[in-house]
Amino acid sequence: MSLYPWQQGVWSDLGRRHQQGGLPHALMFTGPRGVGKQVMSLMLARWLLCSERDRQSLACERCHSCQLWAAGNHPDFMLVTPEDGGRQIRIDSVRQLNEFLSQTPQISRCQVVILRPAEVLNHNAANALLKTLEEPPGESFILLESERFGSVLPTIRSRCQRVVLPVPAHAEAMAWLQQQGRSADQAADALRHNQGAPLAANAWLEDDGHAQHRRWLEELATWCDGRTRLDLALGHWKTIELEPLVWWMNRVAADLLRAACGASNSQLLDPDVPARLGGATLDRTKLLALQSRLAEVLAQVQGGAGHFNRQLLVESLLIDWRSLITQGRR
Repeated sequence: MSLYPWQQGVWSDLGRRHQQGGLPHALMFTGPRGVGKQVMSLMLARWLLCSERDRQSLACERCHSCQLWAAGNHPDFMLVTPEDGGRQIRIDSVRQLNEFLSQTPQISRCQVVILRPAEVLNHNAANALLKTLEEPPGESFILLESERFGSVLPTIRSRCQRVVLPVPAHAEAMAWLQQQGRSADQAADALRHNQGAPLAANAWLEDDGHAQHRRWLEELATWCDGRTRLDLALGHWKTIELEPLVWWMNRVAADLLRAACGASNSQLLDPDVPARLGGATLDRTKLLALQSRLAEVLAQVQGGAGHFNRQLLVESLLIDWRSLITQGRR
């Protein structure tokens, strides 16, 4: 594991802050999906636990602490994520975190906890974490990660120092993707579909995201044009995971809205979207209403706060999509 090229500036800044006055006990790494928040927090955790960190810009990888880290069983490190396939971090997990930090470090001079993602802490869990964030016991560090900073509870945000991991410059992202064996056309297409985030773009290519996008767009157009029945459309759409499906629909709706506002093809996720859904209404209010609903559902799905009947939700969204076409033909 190593830092990505676009992270070097943030890492150097953390090193300077440590030398000048020490790092705060609660840091929150924020940035969109696919910029390397997990790598940054893990690298910092390993460095904080390293016995030679005062003399190294990175963990030494030789000391007993680094050896335990490499083995995956460092006693002074804890990772907190949603449990048992759930989407929320619940109070029991935070109680374990608090108990862990109340103990004395066994190997290193400090203890480190990584909590990801911070936006899925439910209210009880967040309240249980507040005192620890305000008055961390001993020499301890809590590193939080968030893809949707605005969705993190204000009481948590206010007790952490934010470290933003921005999307790298387009040229730097392109260069990195081409180093991974991607062609220039593949890299540019993937970055456009993934908001310029190189790791998300690379994963999208590995999963053949372009073919999936074209397939889903054709299936959506077939449904909206009335060439298939609702039960047949549902037979496919209801088998797809909700988060990627709603995320994709939201992006397509955004393209239609941009086109309705006069955007050029170069400003669209996919210039073929308006053509494939060419019968859609250009009423910006209706397009905005659909996109707003998709964004709200997506936030609930990502935050684990929504309890949906999957089939009814997908059916409702498909009906909303077809209504755009119907309204556009009036």
